[in-house]
Amino acid sequence: MRKLVFILIAYCLPLVVNAQEADMRISELINTSNWFALEKEYPLLKDSIQYDFVGLMAEAMIAQNFNKEKEAIGMFRTLINSHQQQIGSGAALSFAEMALGNYERCGMYRLAADKANGLIDQIKTSGAPIDYTKLLDIHKRNKALSKYDSTIVIHRNTKDVIIPFTMNNSDVLFDKQTPVSNRYYIPVTIHGVAYQFMFDTGATTTYLSKRLADRIGVEYIDYSSQYGSLAYLDSMQLGDVTFKNVIALVHNGTPLDSICNIDAVLGMDLVRQLDELRIDNKNNQITLPVKKSKKPECGRNLRCTNQFLFVDVMDEKGSLVALLDSGAETGFTYNYFLKHQSEFSQLRGTKEIVTGNVDGFQSTMAIHVPSVNMSICGHELNMKDVYVPYMKAKNENNDIVLGIDFFRKYNYVTLNFKDMFIVCE
Repeated sequence: MRKLVFILIAYCLPLVVNAQEADMRISELINTSNWFALEKEYPLLKDSIQYDFVGLMAEAMIAQNFNKEKEAIGMFRTLINSHQQQIGSGAALSFAEMALGNYERCGMYRLAADKANGLIDQIKTSGAPIDYTKLLDIHKRNKALSKYDSTIVIHRNTKDVIIPFTMNNSDVLFDKQTPVSNRYYIPVTIHGVAYQFMFDTGATTTYLSKRLADRIGVEYIDYSSQYGSLAYLDSMQLGDVTFKNVIALVHNGTPLDSICNIDAVLGMDLVRQLDELRIDNKNNQITLPVKKSKKPECGRNLRCTNQFLFVDVMDEKGSLVALLDSGAETGFTYNYFLKHQSEFSQLRGTKEIVTGNVDGFQSTMAIHVPSVNMSICGHELNMKDVYVPYMKAKNENNDIVLGIDFFRKYNYVTLNFKDMFIVCE
């Protein structure tokens, strides 16, 4: 996502010192994408904010990052239509792209396609040197999706839904397949047949292998990317919960990703539509409770940004960007190394490690760190004998990945997507 950099207009009315400090603090938090701090500090600063558009930007970005994307749409529209001079054309385009993404995630495909096309026409007419490649892709994808209804969740919500999980995938469709082990696998029913889906909080989209997609007879959609082709599935069941009008990504089958050894992944596009789920590691089950948990005293400590889940994590250097990914192992990135480079400079002991994601695998060199301490969800976490990469890898925006071994440290892990919090017990 582009940095939303803007300059407060200094030639307006004289600024009150407190108002100036409030406006600049909000601006700093937005420009550094420090969404947890913004969510916590904005209520304390909002009455001191001088410029309306600063407060509106704060509220829009809080809604955007805490699973209130439909609410964010209207705020983005107001910022673009009424405050473009103050926020600048670059930020306006970023807000427009986020609003279009929200339309799409809310299933308003035709509206997203029409608005993207209208914005492209405006840019062409203006002759401004603006790159609208992303808008073209949004238009093409949503035009292809516009014949389908939005995804809906049917949940009677009269009793707890209990979903058993296993840690190994036993649903092998083909001989010689070696599924990824030590992950959460849950039964998902399609057309009366149960299949093992990996429950993956690090997957932005629900994935199907091509072999499974062809077996269940999905309807392919006229849109594909480097990761695969979109497909439509009329419905699928997770216990007593039914997802209707599911849009999934059928993986292209390249040998670079573990999806090739997994036939299905339940991603955040569907999971975050559930109000709350509780992972019970003692009894190997996931519960969708009727009675929802109370928000912890620390408040929101979970955010969803571009369909990725992040947890509010702190260490002695400050906040860390911590990706919550049940489909991976816990690990660190080069960004974490940079934050602690001075204290790591005296350490010895290195080795080559392999990291990977949907873009493929890559090897890097890492330094041995005897102990790492951080605060997560009100708990002090000490990790011993870890390796931190000291070479930059591509597409790294976070400091740490909290993976399956993090989840398994606790008897219960509750994820609440309505009030956006995680509780570990």
